Amino acid sequence: MSAKLESAARALGTTPEALGFEAEQRRAELAAKLARVGAWLEARGADALHLRRAENLAWITGGGDFLVNRQGAPIAEAIATVDGLVVATNRIEAARLEAEEVPPGAQVEVVPWFEPEARSARVRELIGTRRVLADADVDLGELRHPLLPVERARLAAIGELASRALGDAASALDAGFSERMVAARLHGAIHAAGADLPVALVAGEGRLGRVRHPVPTDAPFGRVGLLVVCAQRFGLVASISRLVAFGSVPEPVAAGLERVLRTEAAMLAATRPGVATAAVLDAARDAYAAEGVPDAWRDHHQGGPTGYLPRDWLAVPGEQRTLRAGMAVAWNPSLPWAKSEDTFLVEEDGALTNLTWDPRWPFEDVAGRPRARVRVL
Repeated sequence: MSAKLESAARALGTTPEALGFEAEQRRAELAAKLARVGAWLEARGADALHLRRAENLAWITGGGDFLVNRQGAPIAEAIATVDGLVVATNRIEAARLEAEEVPPGAQVEVVPWFEPEARSARVRELIGTRRVLADADVDLGELRHPLLPVERARLAAIGELASRALGDAASALDAGFSERMVAARLHGAIHAAGADLPVALVAGEGRLGRVRHPVPTDAPFGRVGLLVVCAQRFGLVASISRLVAFGSVPEPVAAGLERVLRTEAAMLAATRPGVATAAVLDAARDAYAAEGVPDAWRDHHQGGPTGYLPRDWLAVPGEQRTLRAGMAVAWNPSLPWAKSEDTFLVEEDGALTNLTWDPRWPFEDVAGRPRARVRVL
């Protein structure tokens, strides 16, 4: 990564032009998104969009952070129309939001923090007689796609920082660590690199073969294990899974990973602009069947488009929302003992760019693409 992008990912307040945080660039990004909102509203017979979800607030403001309690609700809500963006918050938060999170050109409405209903009342006044749609009722996953070029640059910066931080943390692990200790190392490395970590999963030797969403426990990591991270900055999420072993790779892990990588290759080959999401799942199902495990896709989701959420929607049977150029995807085929996951950008020509690749990690060529192997320590 260039020094420019690394600096950008570390400090939102001093980010360079490459990631679009100069005032005029932020104005232009907001204008582009409001134009998209306007067209989306017109097609649905509405003229205002009420935003209360953190991912949508981050999207419309170009990466704004509206969470104080990281597991809580946003501390603001917004009304977006083709003509502008109004953000309503309380007096505690307003100065920070104006200075650090809300793009130039947006209006900030301030209400008393000690009146619990004040924000909702002000939003109702702002809506007035407009025909409004709310993100509490409507899925905006498609509206957030495709990512603008500046968003793609931000996600690339996050992906590279996160993958290198994961690699650094992995190199310092010990088989005697508990899963929680491993997760703490992942948190520390990724936070130090300049991103948040809303998802950190760890499966040590005792759980790798039987738990698909391994929330870390006090169990020992042991001879082999799985590391999963969803790193977030500027509202955008980069997802990565990696396997680590000590001394040698156990046979079930090696065999499982080979099958998973062949399945993933089929999914990546099916990932093209204009293809329905379900078609990628179909490719996975066919590949699992070829590996002799036709029902394996039922045991864990196989991933989907990503951006301001770890997955904007999942690849499920019959899902007809299509992949588009400029969209990011994170597929995650898995079997007991093995999983593969990176975040890819679908390019205009249908090529896939891996945004979370660390060339220091051991890899093998699979269908012409480097894919992560088990790292042996």
